[in-house]
Amino acid sequence: MGLLRKIFIPFVGLVLAFCFYSAREDFKPEMLKGKRVIVTGASTGIGEQMAYHLARMGAHVLVTARTEAKLQKIITRCLELGAASAQYASGSMEDKAFAEHVVKEAEVVLGGLDMLILNHVGNSYFNYFDGDVGHVQKLLKINFLSYVAMTVSALPRLKDSVGSIVVVSSMAGKVGFPFTAPYSATKFALDGFFSSLRQELIIQKVDVSITLCILGFIDTESAMKAASDVVLVSPCAEGGVCAGNHQGGSPPPTGNLLQICSYQNPLPDPGLGSRTPGLSDQKKLQCGKPKEKFISL
Repeated sequence: MGLLRKIFIPFVGLVLAFCFYSAREDFKPEMLKGKRVIVTGASTGIGEQMAYHLARMGAHVLVTARTEAKLQKIITRCLELGAASAQYASGSMEDKAFAEHVVKEAEVVLGGLDMLILNHVGNSYFNYFDGDVGHVQKLLKINFLSYVAMTVSALPRLKDSVGSIVVVSSMAGKVGFPFTAPYSATKFALDGFFSSLRQELIIQKVDVSITLCILGFIDTESAMKAASDVVLVSPCAEGGVCAGNHQGGSPPPTGNLLQICSYQNPLPDPGLGSRTPGLSDQKKLQCGKPKEKFISL
């Protein structure tokens, strides 16, 4: 009996865990044909590329961002790529009323909602935390509270359509990297809220899936501008978005491994002063072995 407890039961548990986590549903582009999708933060970078992928699959797309001129070009491109329809709503996610308005707009122009992709992010610095509490509060409104507001507004519609919520997050919401304190705080908040909400929906038998996409270093304009002289790894190509640890939903096929640069010490040498370490400070940084499996969307 003791041998059974020590060896057989743990072995069966490992086998069951392997079967559960390795099981995948085959994804087919036609699964998104005709689906009604909101993509936030879609004027550039990851959001823009997701909108184009959805367009190629024949989805109805509603994109949002602050810059109307960029959104107009993006919906034109979406229609060229084969979108069933393409609409936009411009405004700031710092305004809770606008966040809620976008979901209502989707119901009007798309006739409902099947998928909510939350991707927008506020501007932040990549440096030592400067003590600006106001900046943290502003970032929380954009990067976290607007996600919650849109989710609350969208849930009744997603329940009707048995829909999905996709939350684009970051490794900075899993590990506290230096120089990202305000940004990291908002991403940790996303992880906590949506991971908890997913469990609550399961308990209530609500058939709405929640997927957290944990992104690494992506070759977008904003990321390269903020961190290219600090993070000493090659970023993942913007067009083929690299994401890791998809939590909830069925993961796409495994793709490349991304090396994460980590500080050898908890903080850089105080001799660097208040400036962000650059390429001349490479000896302060050390790239380790790949620490996280990433998958390509």
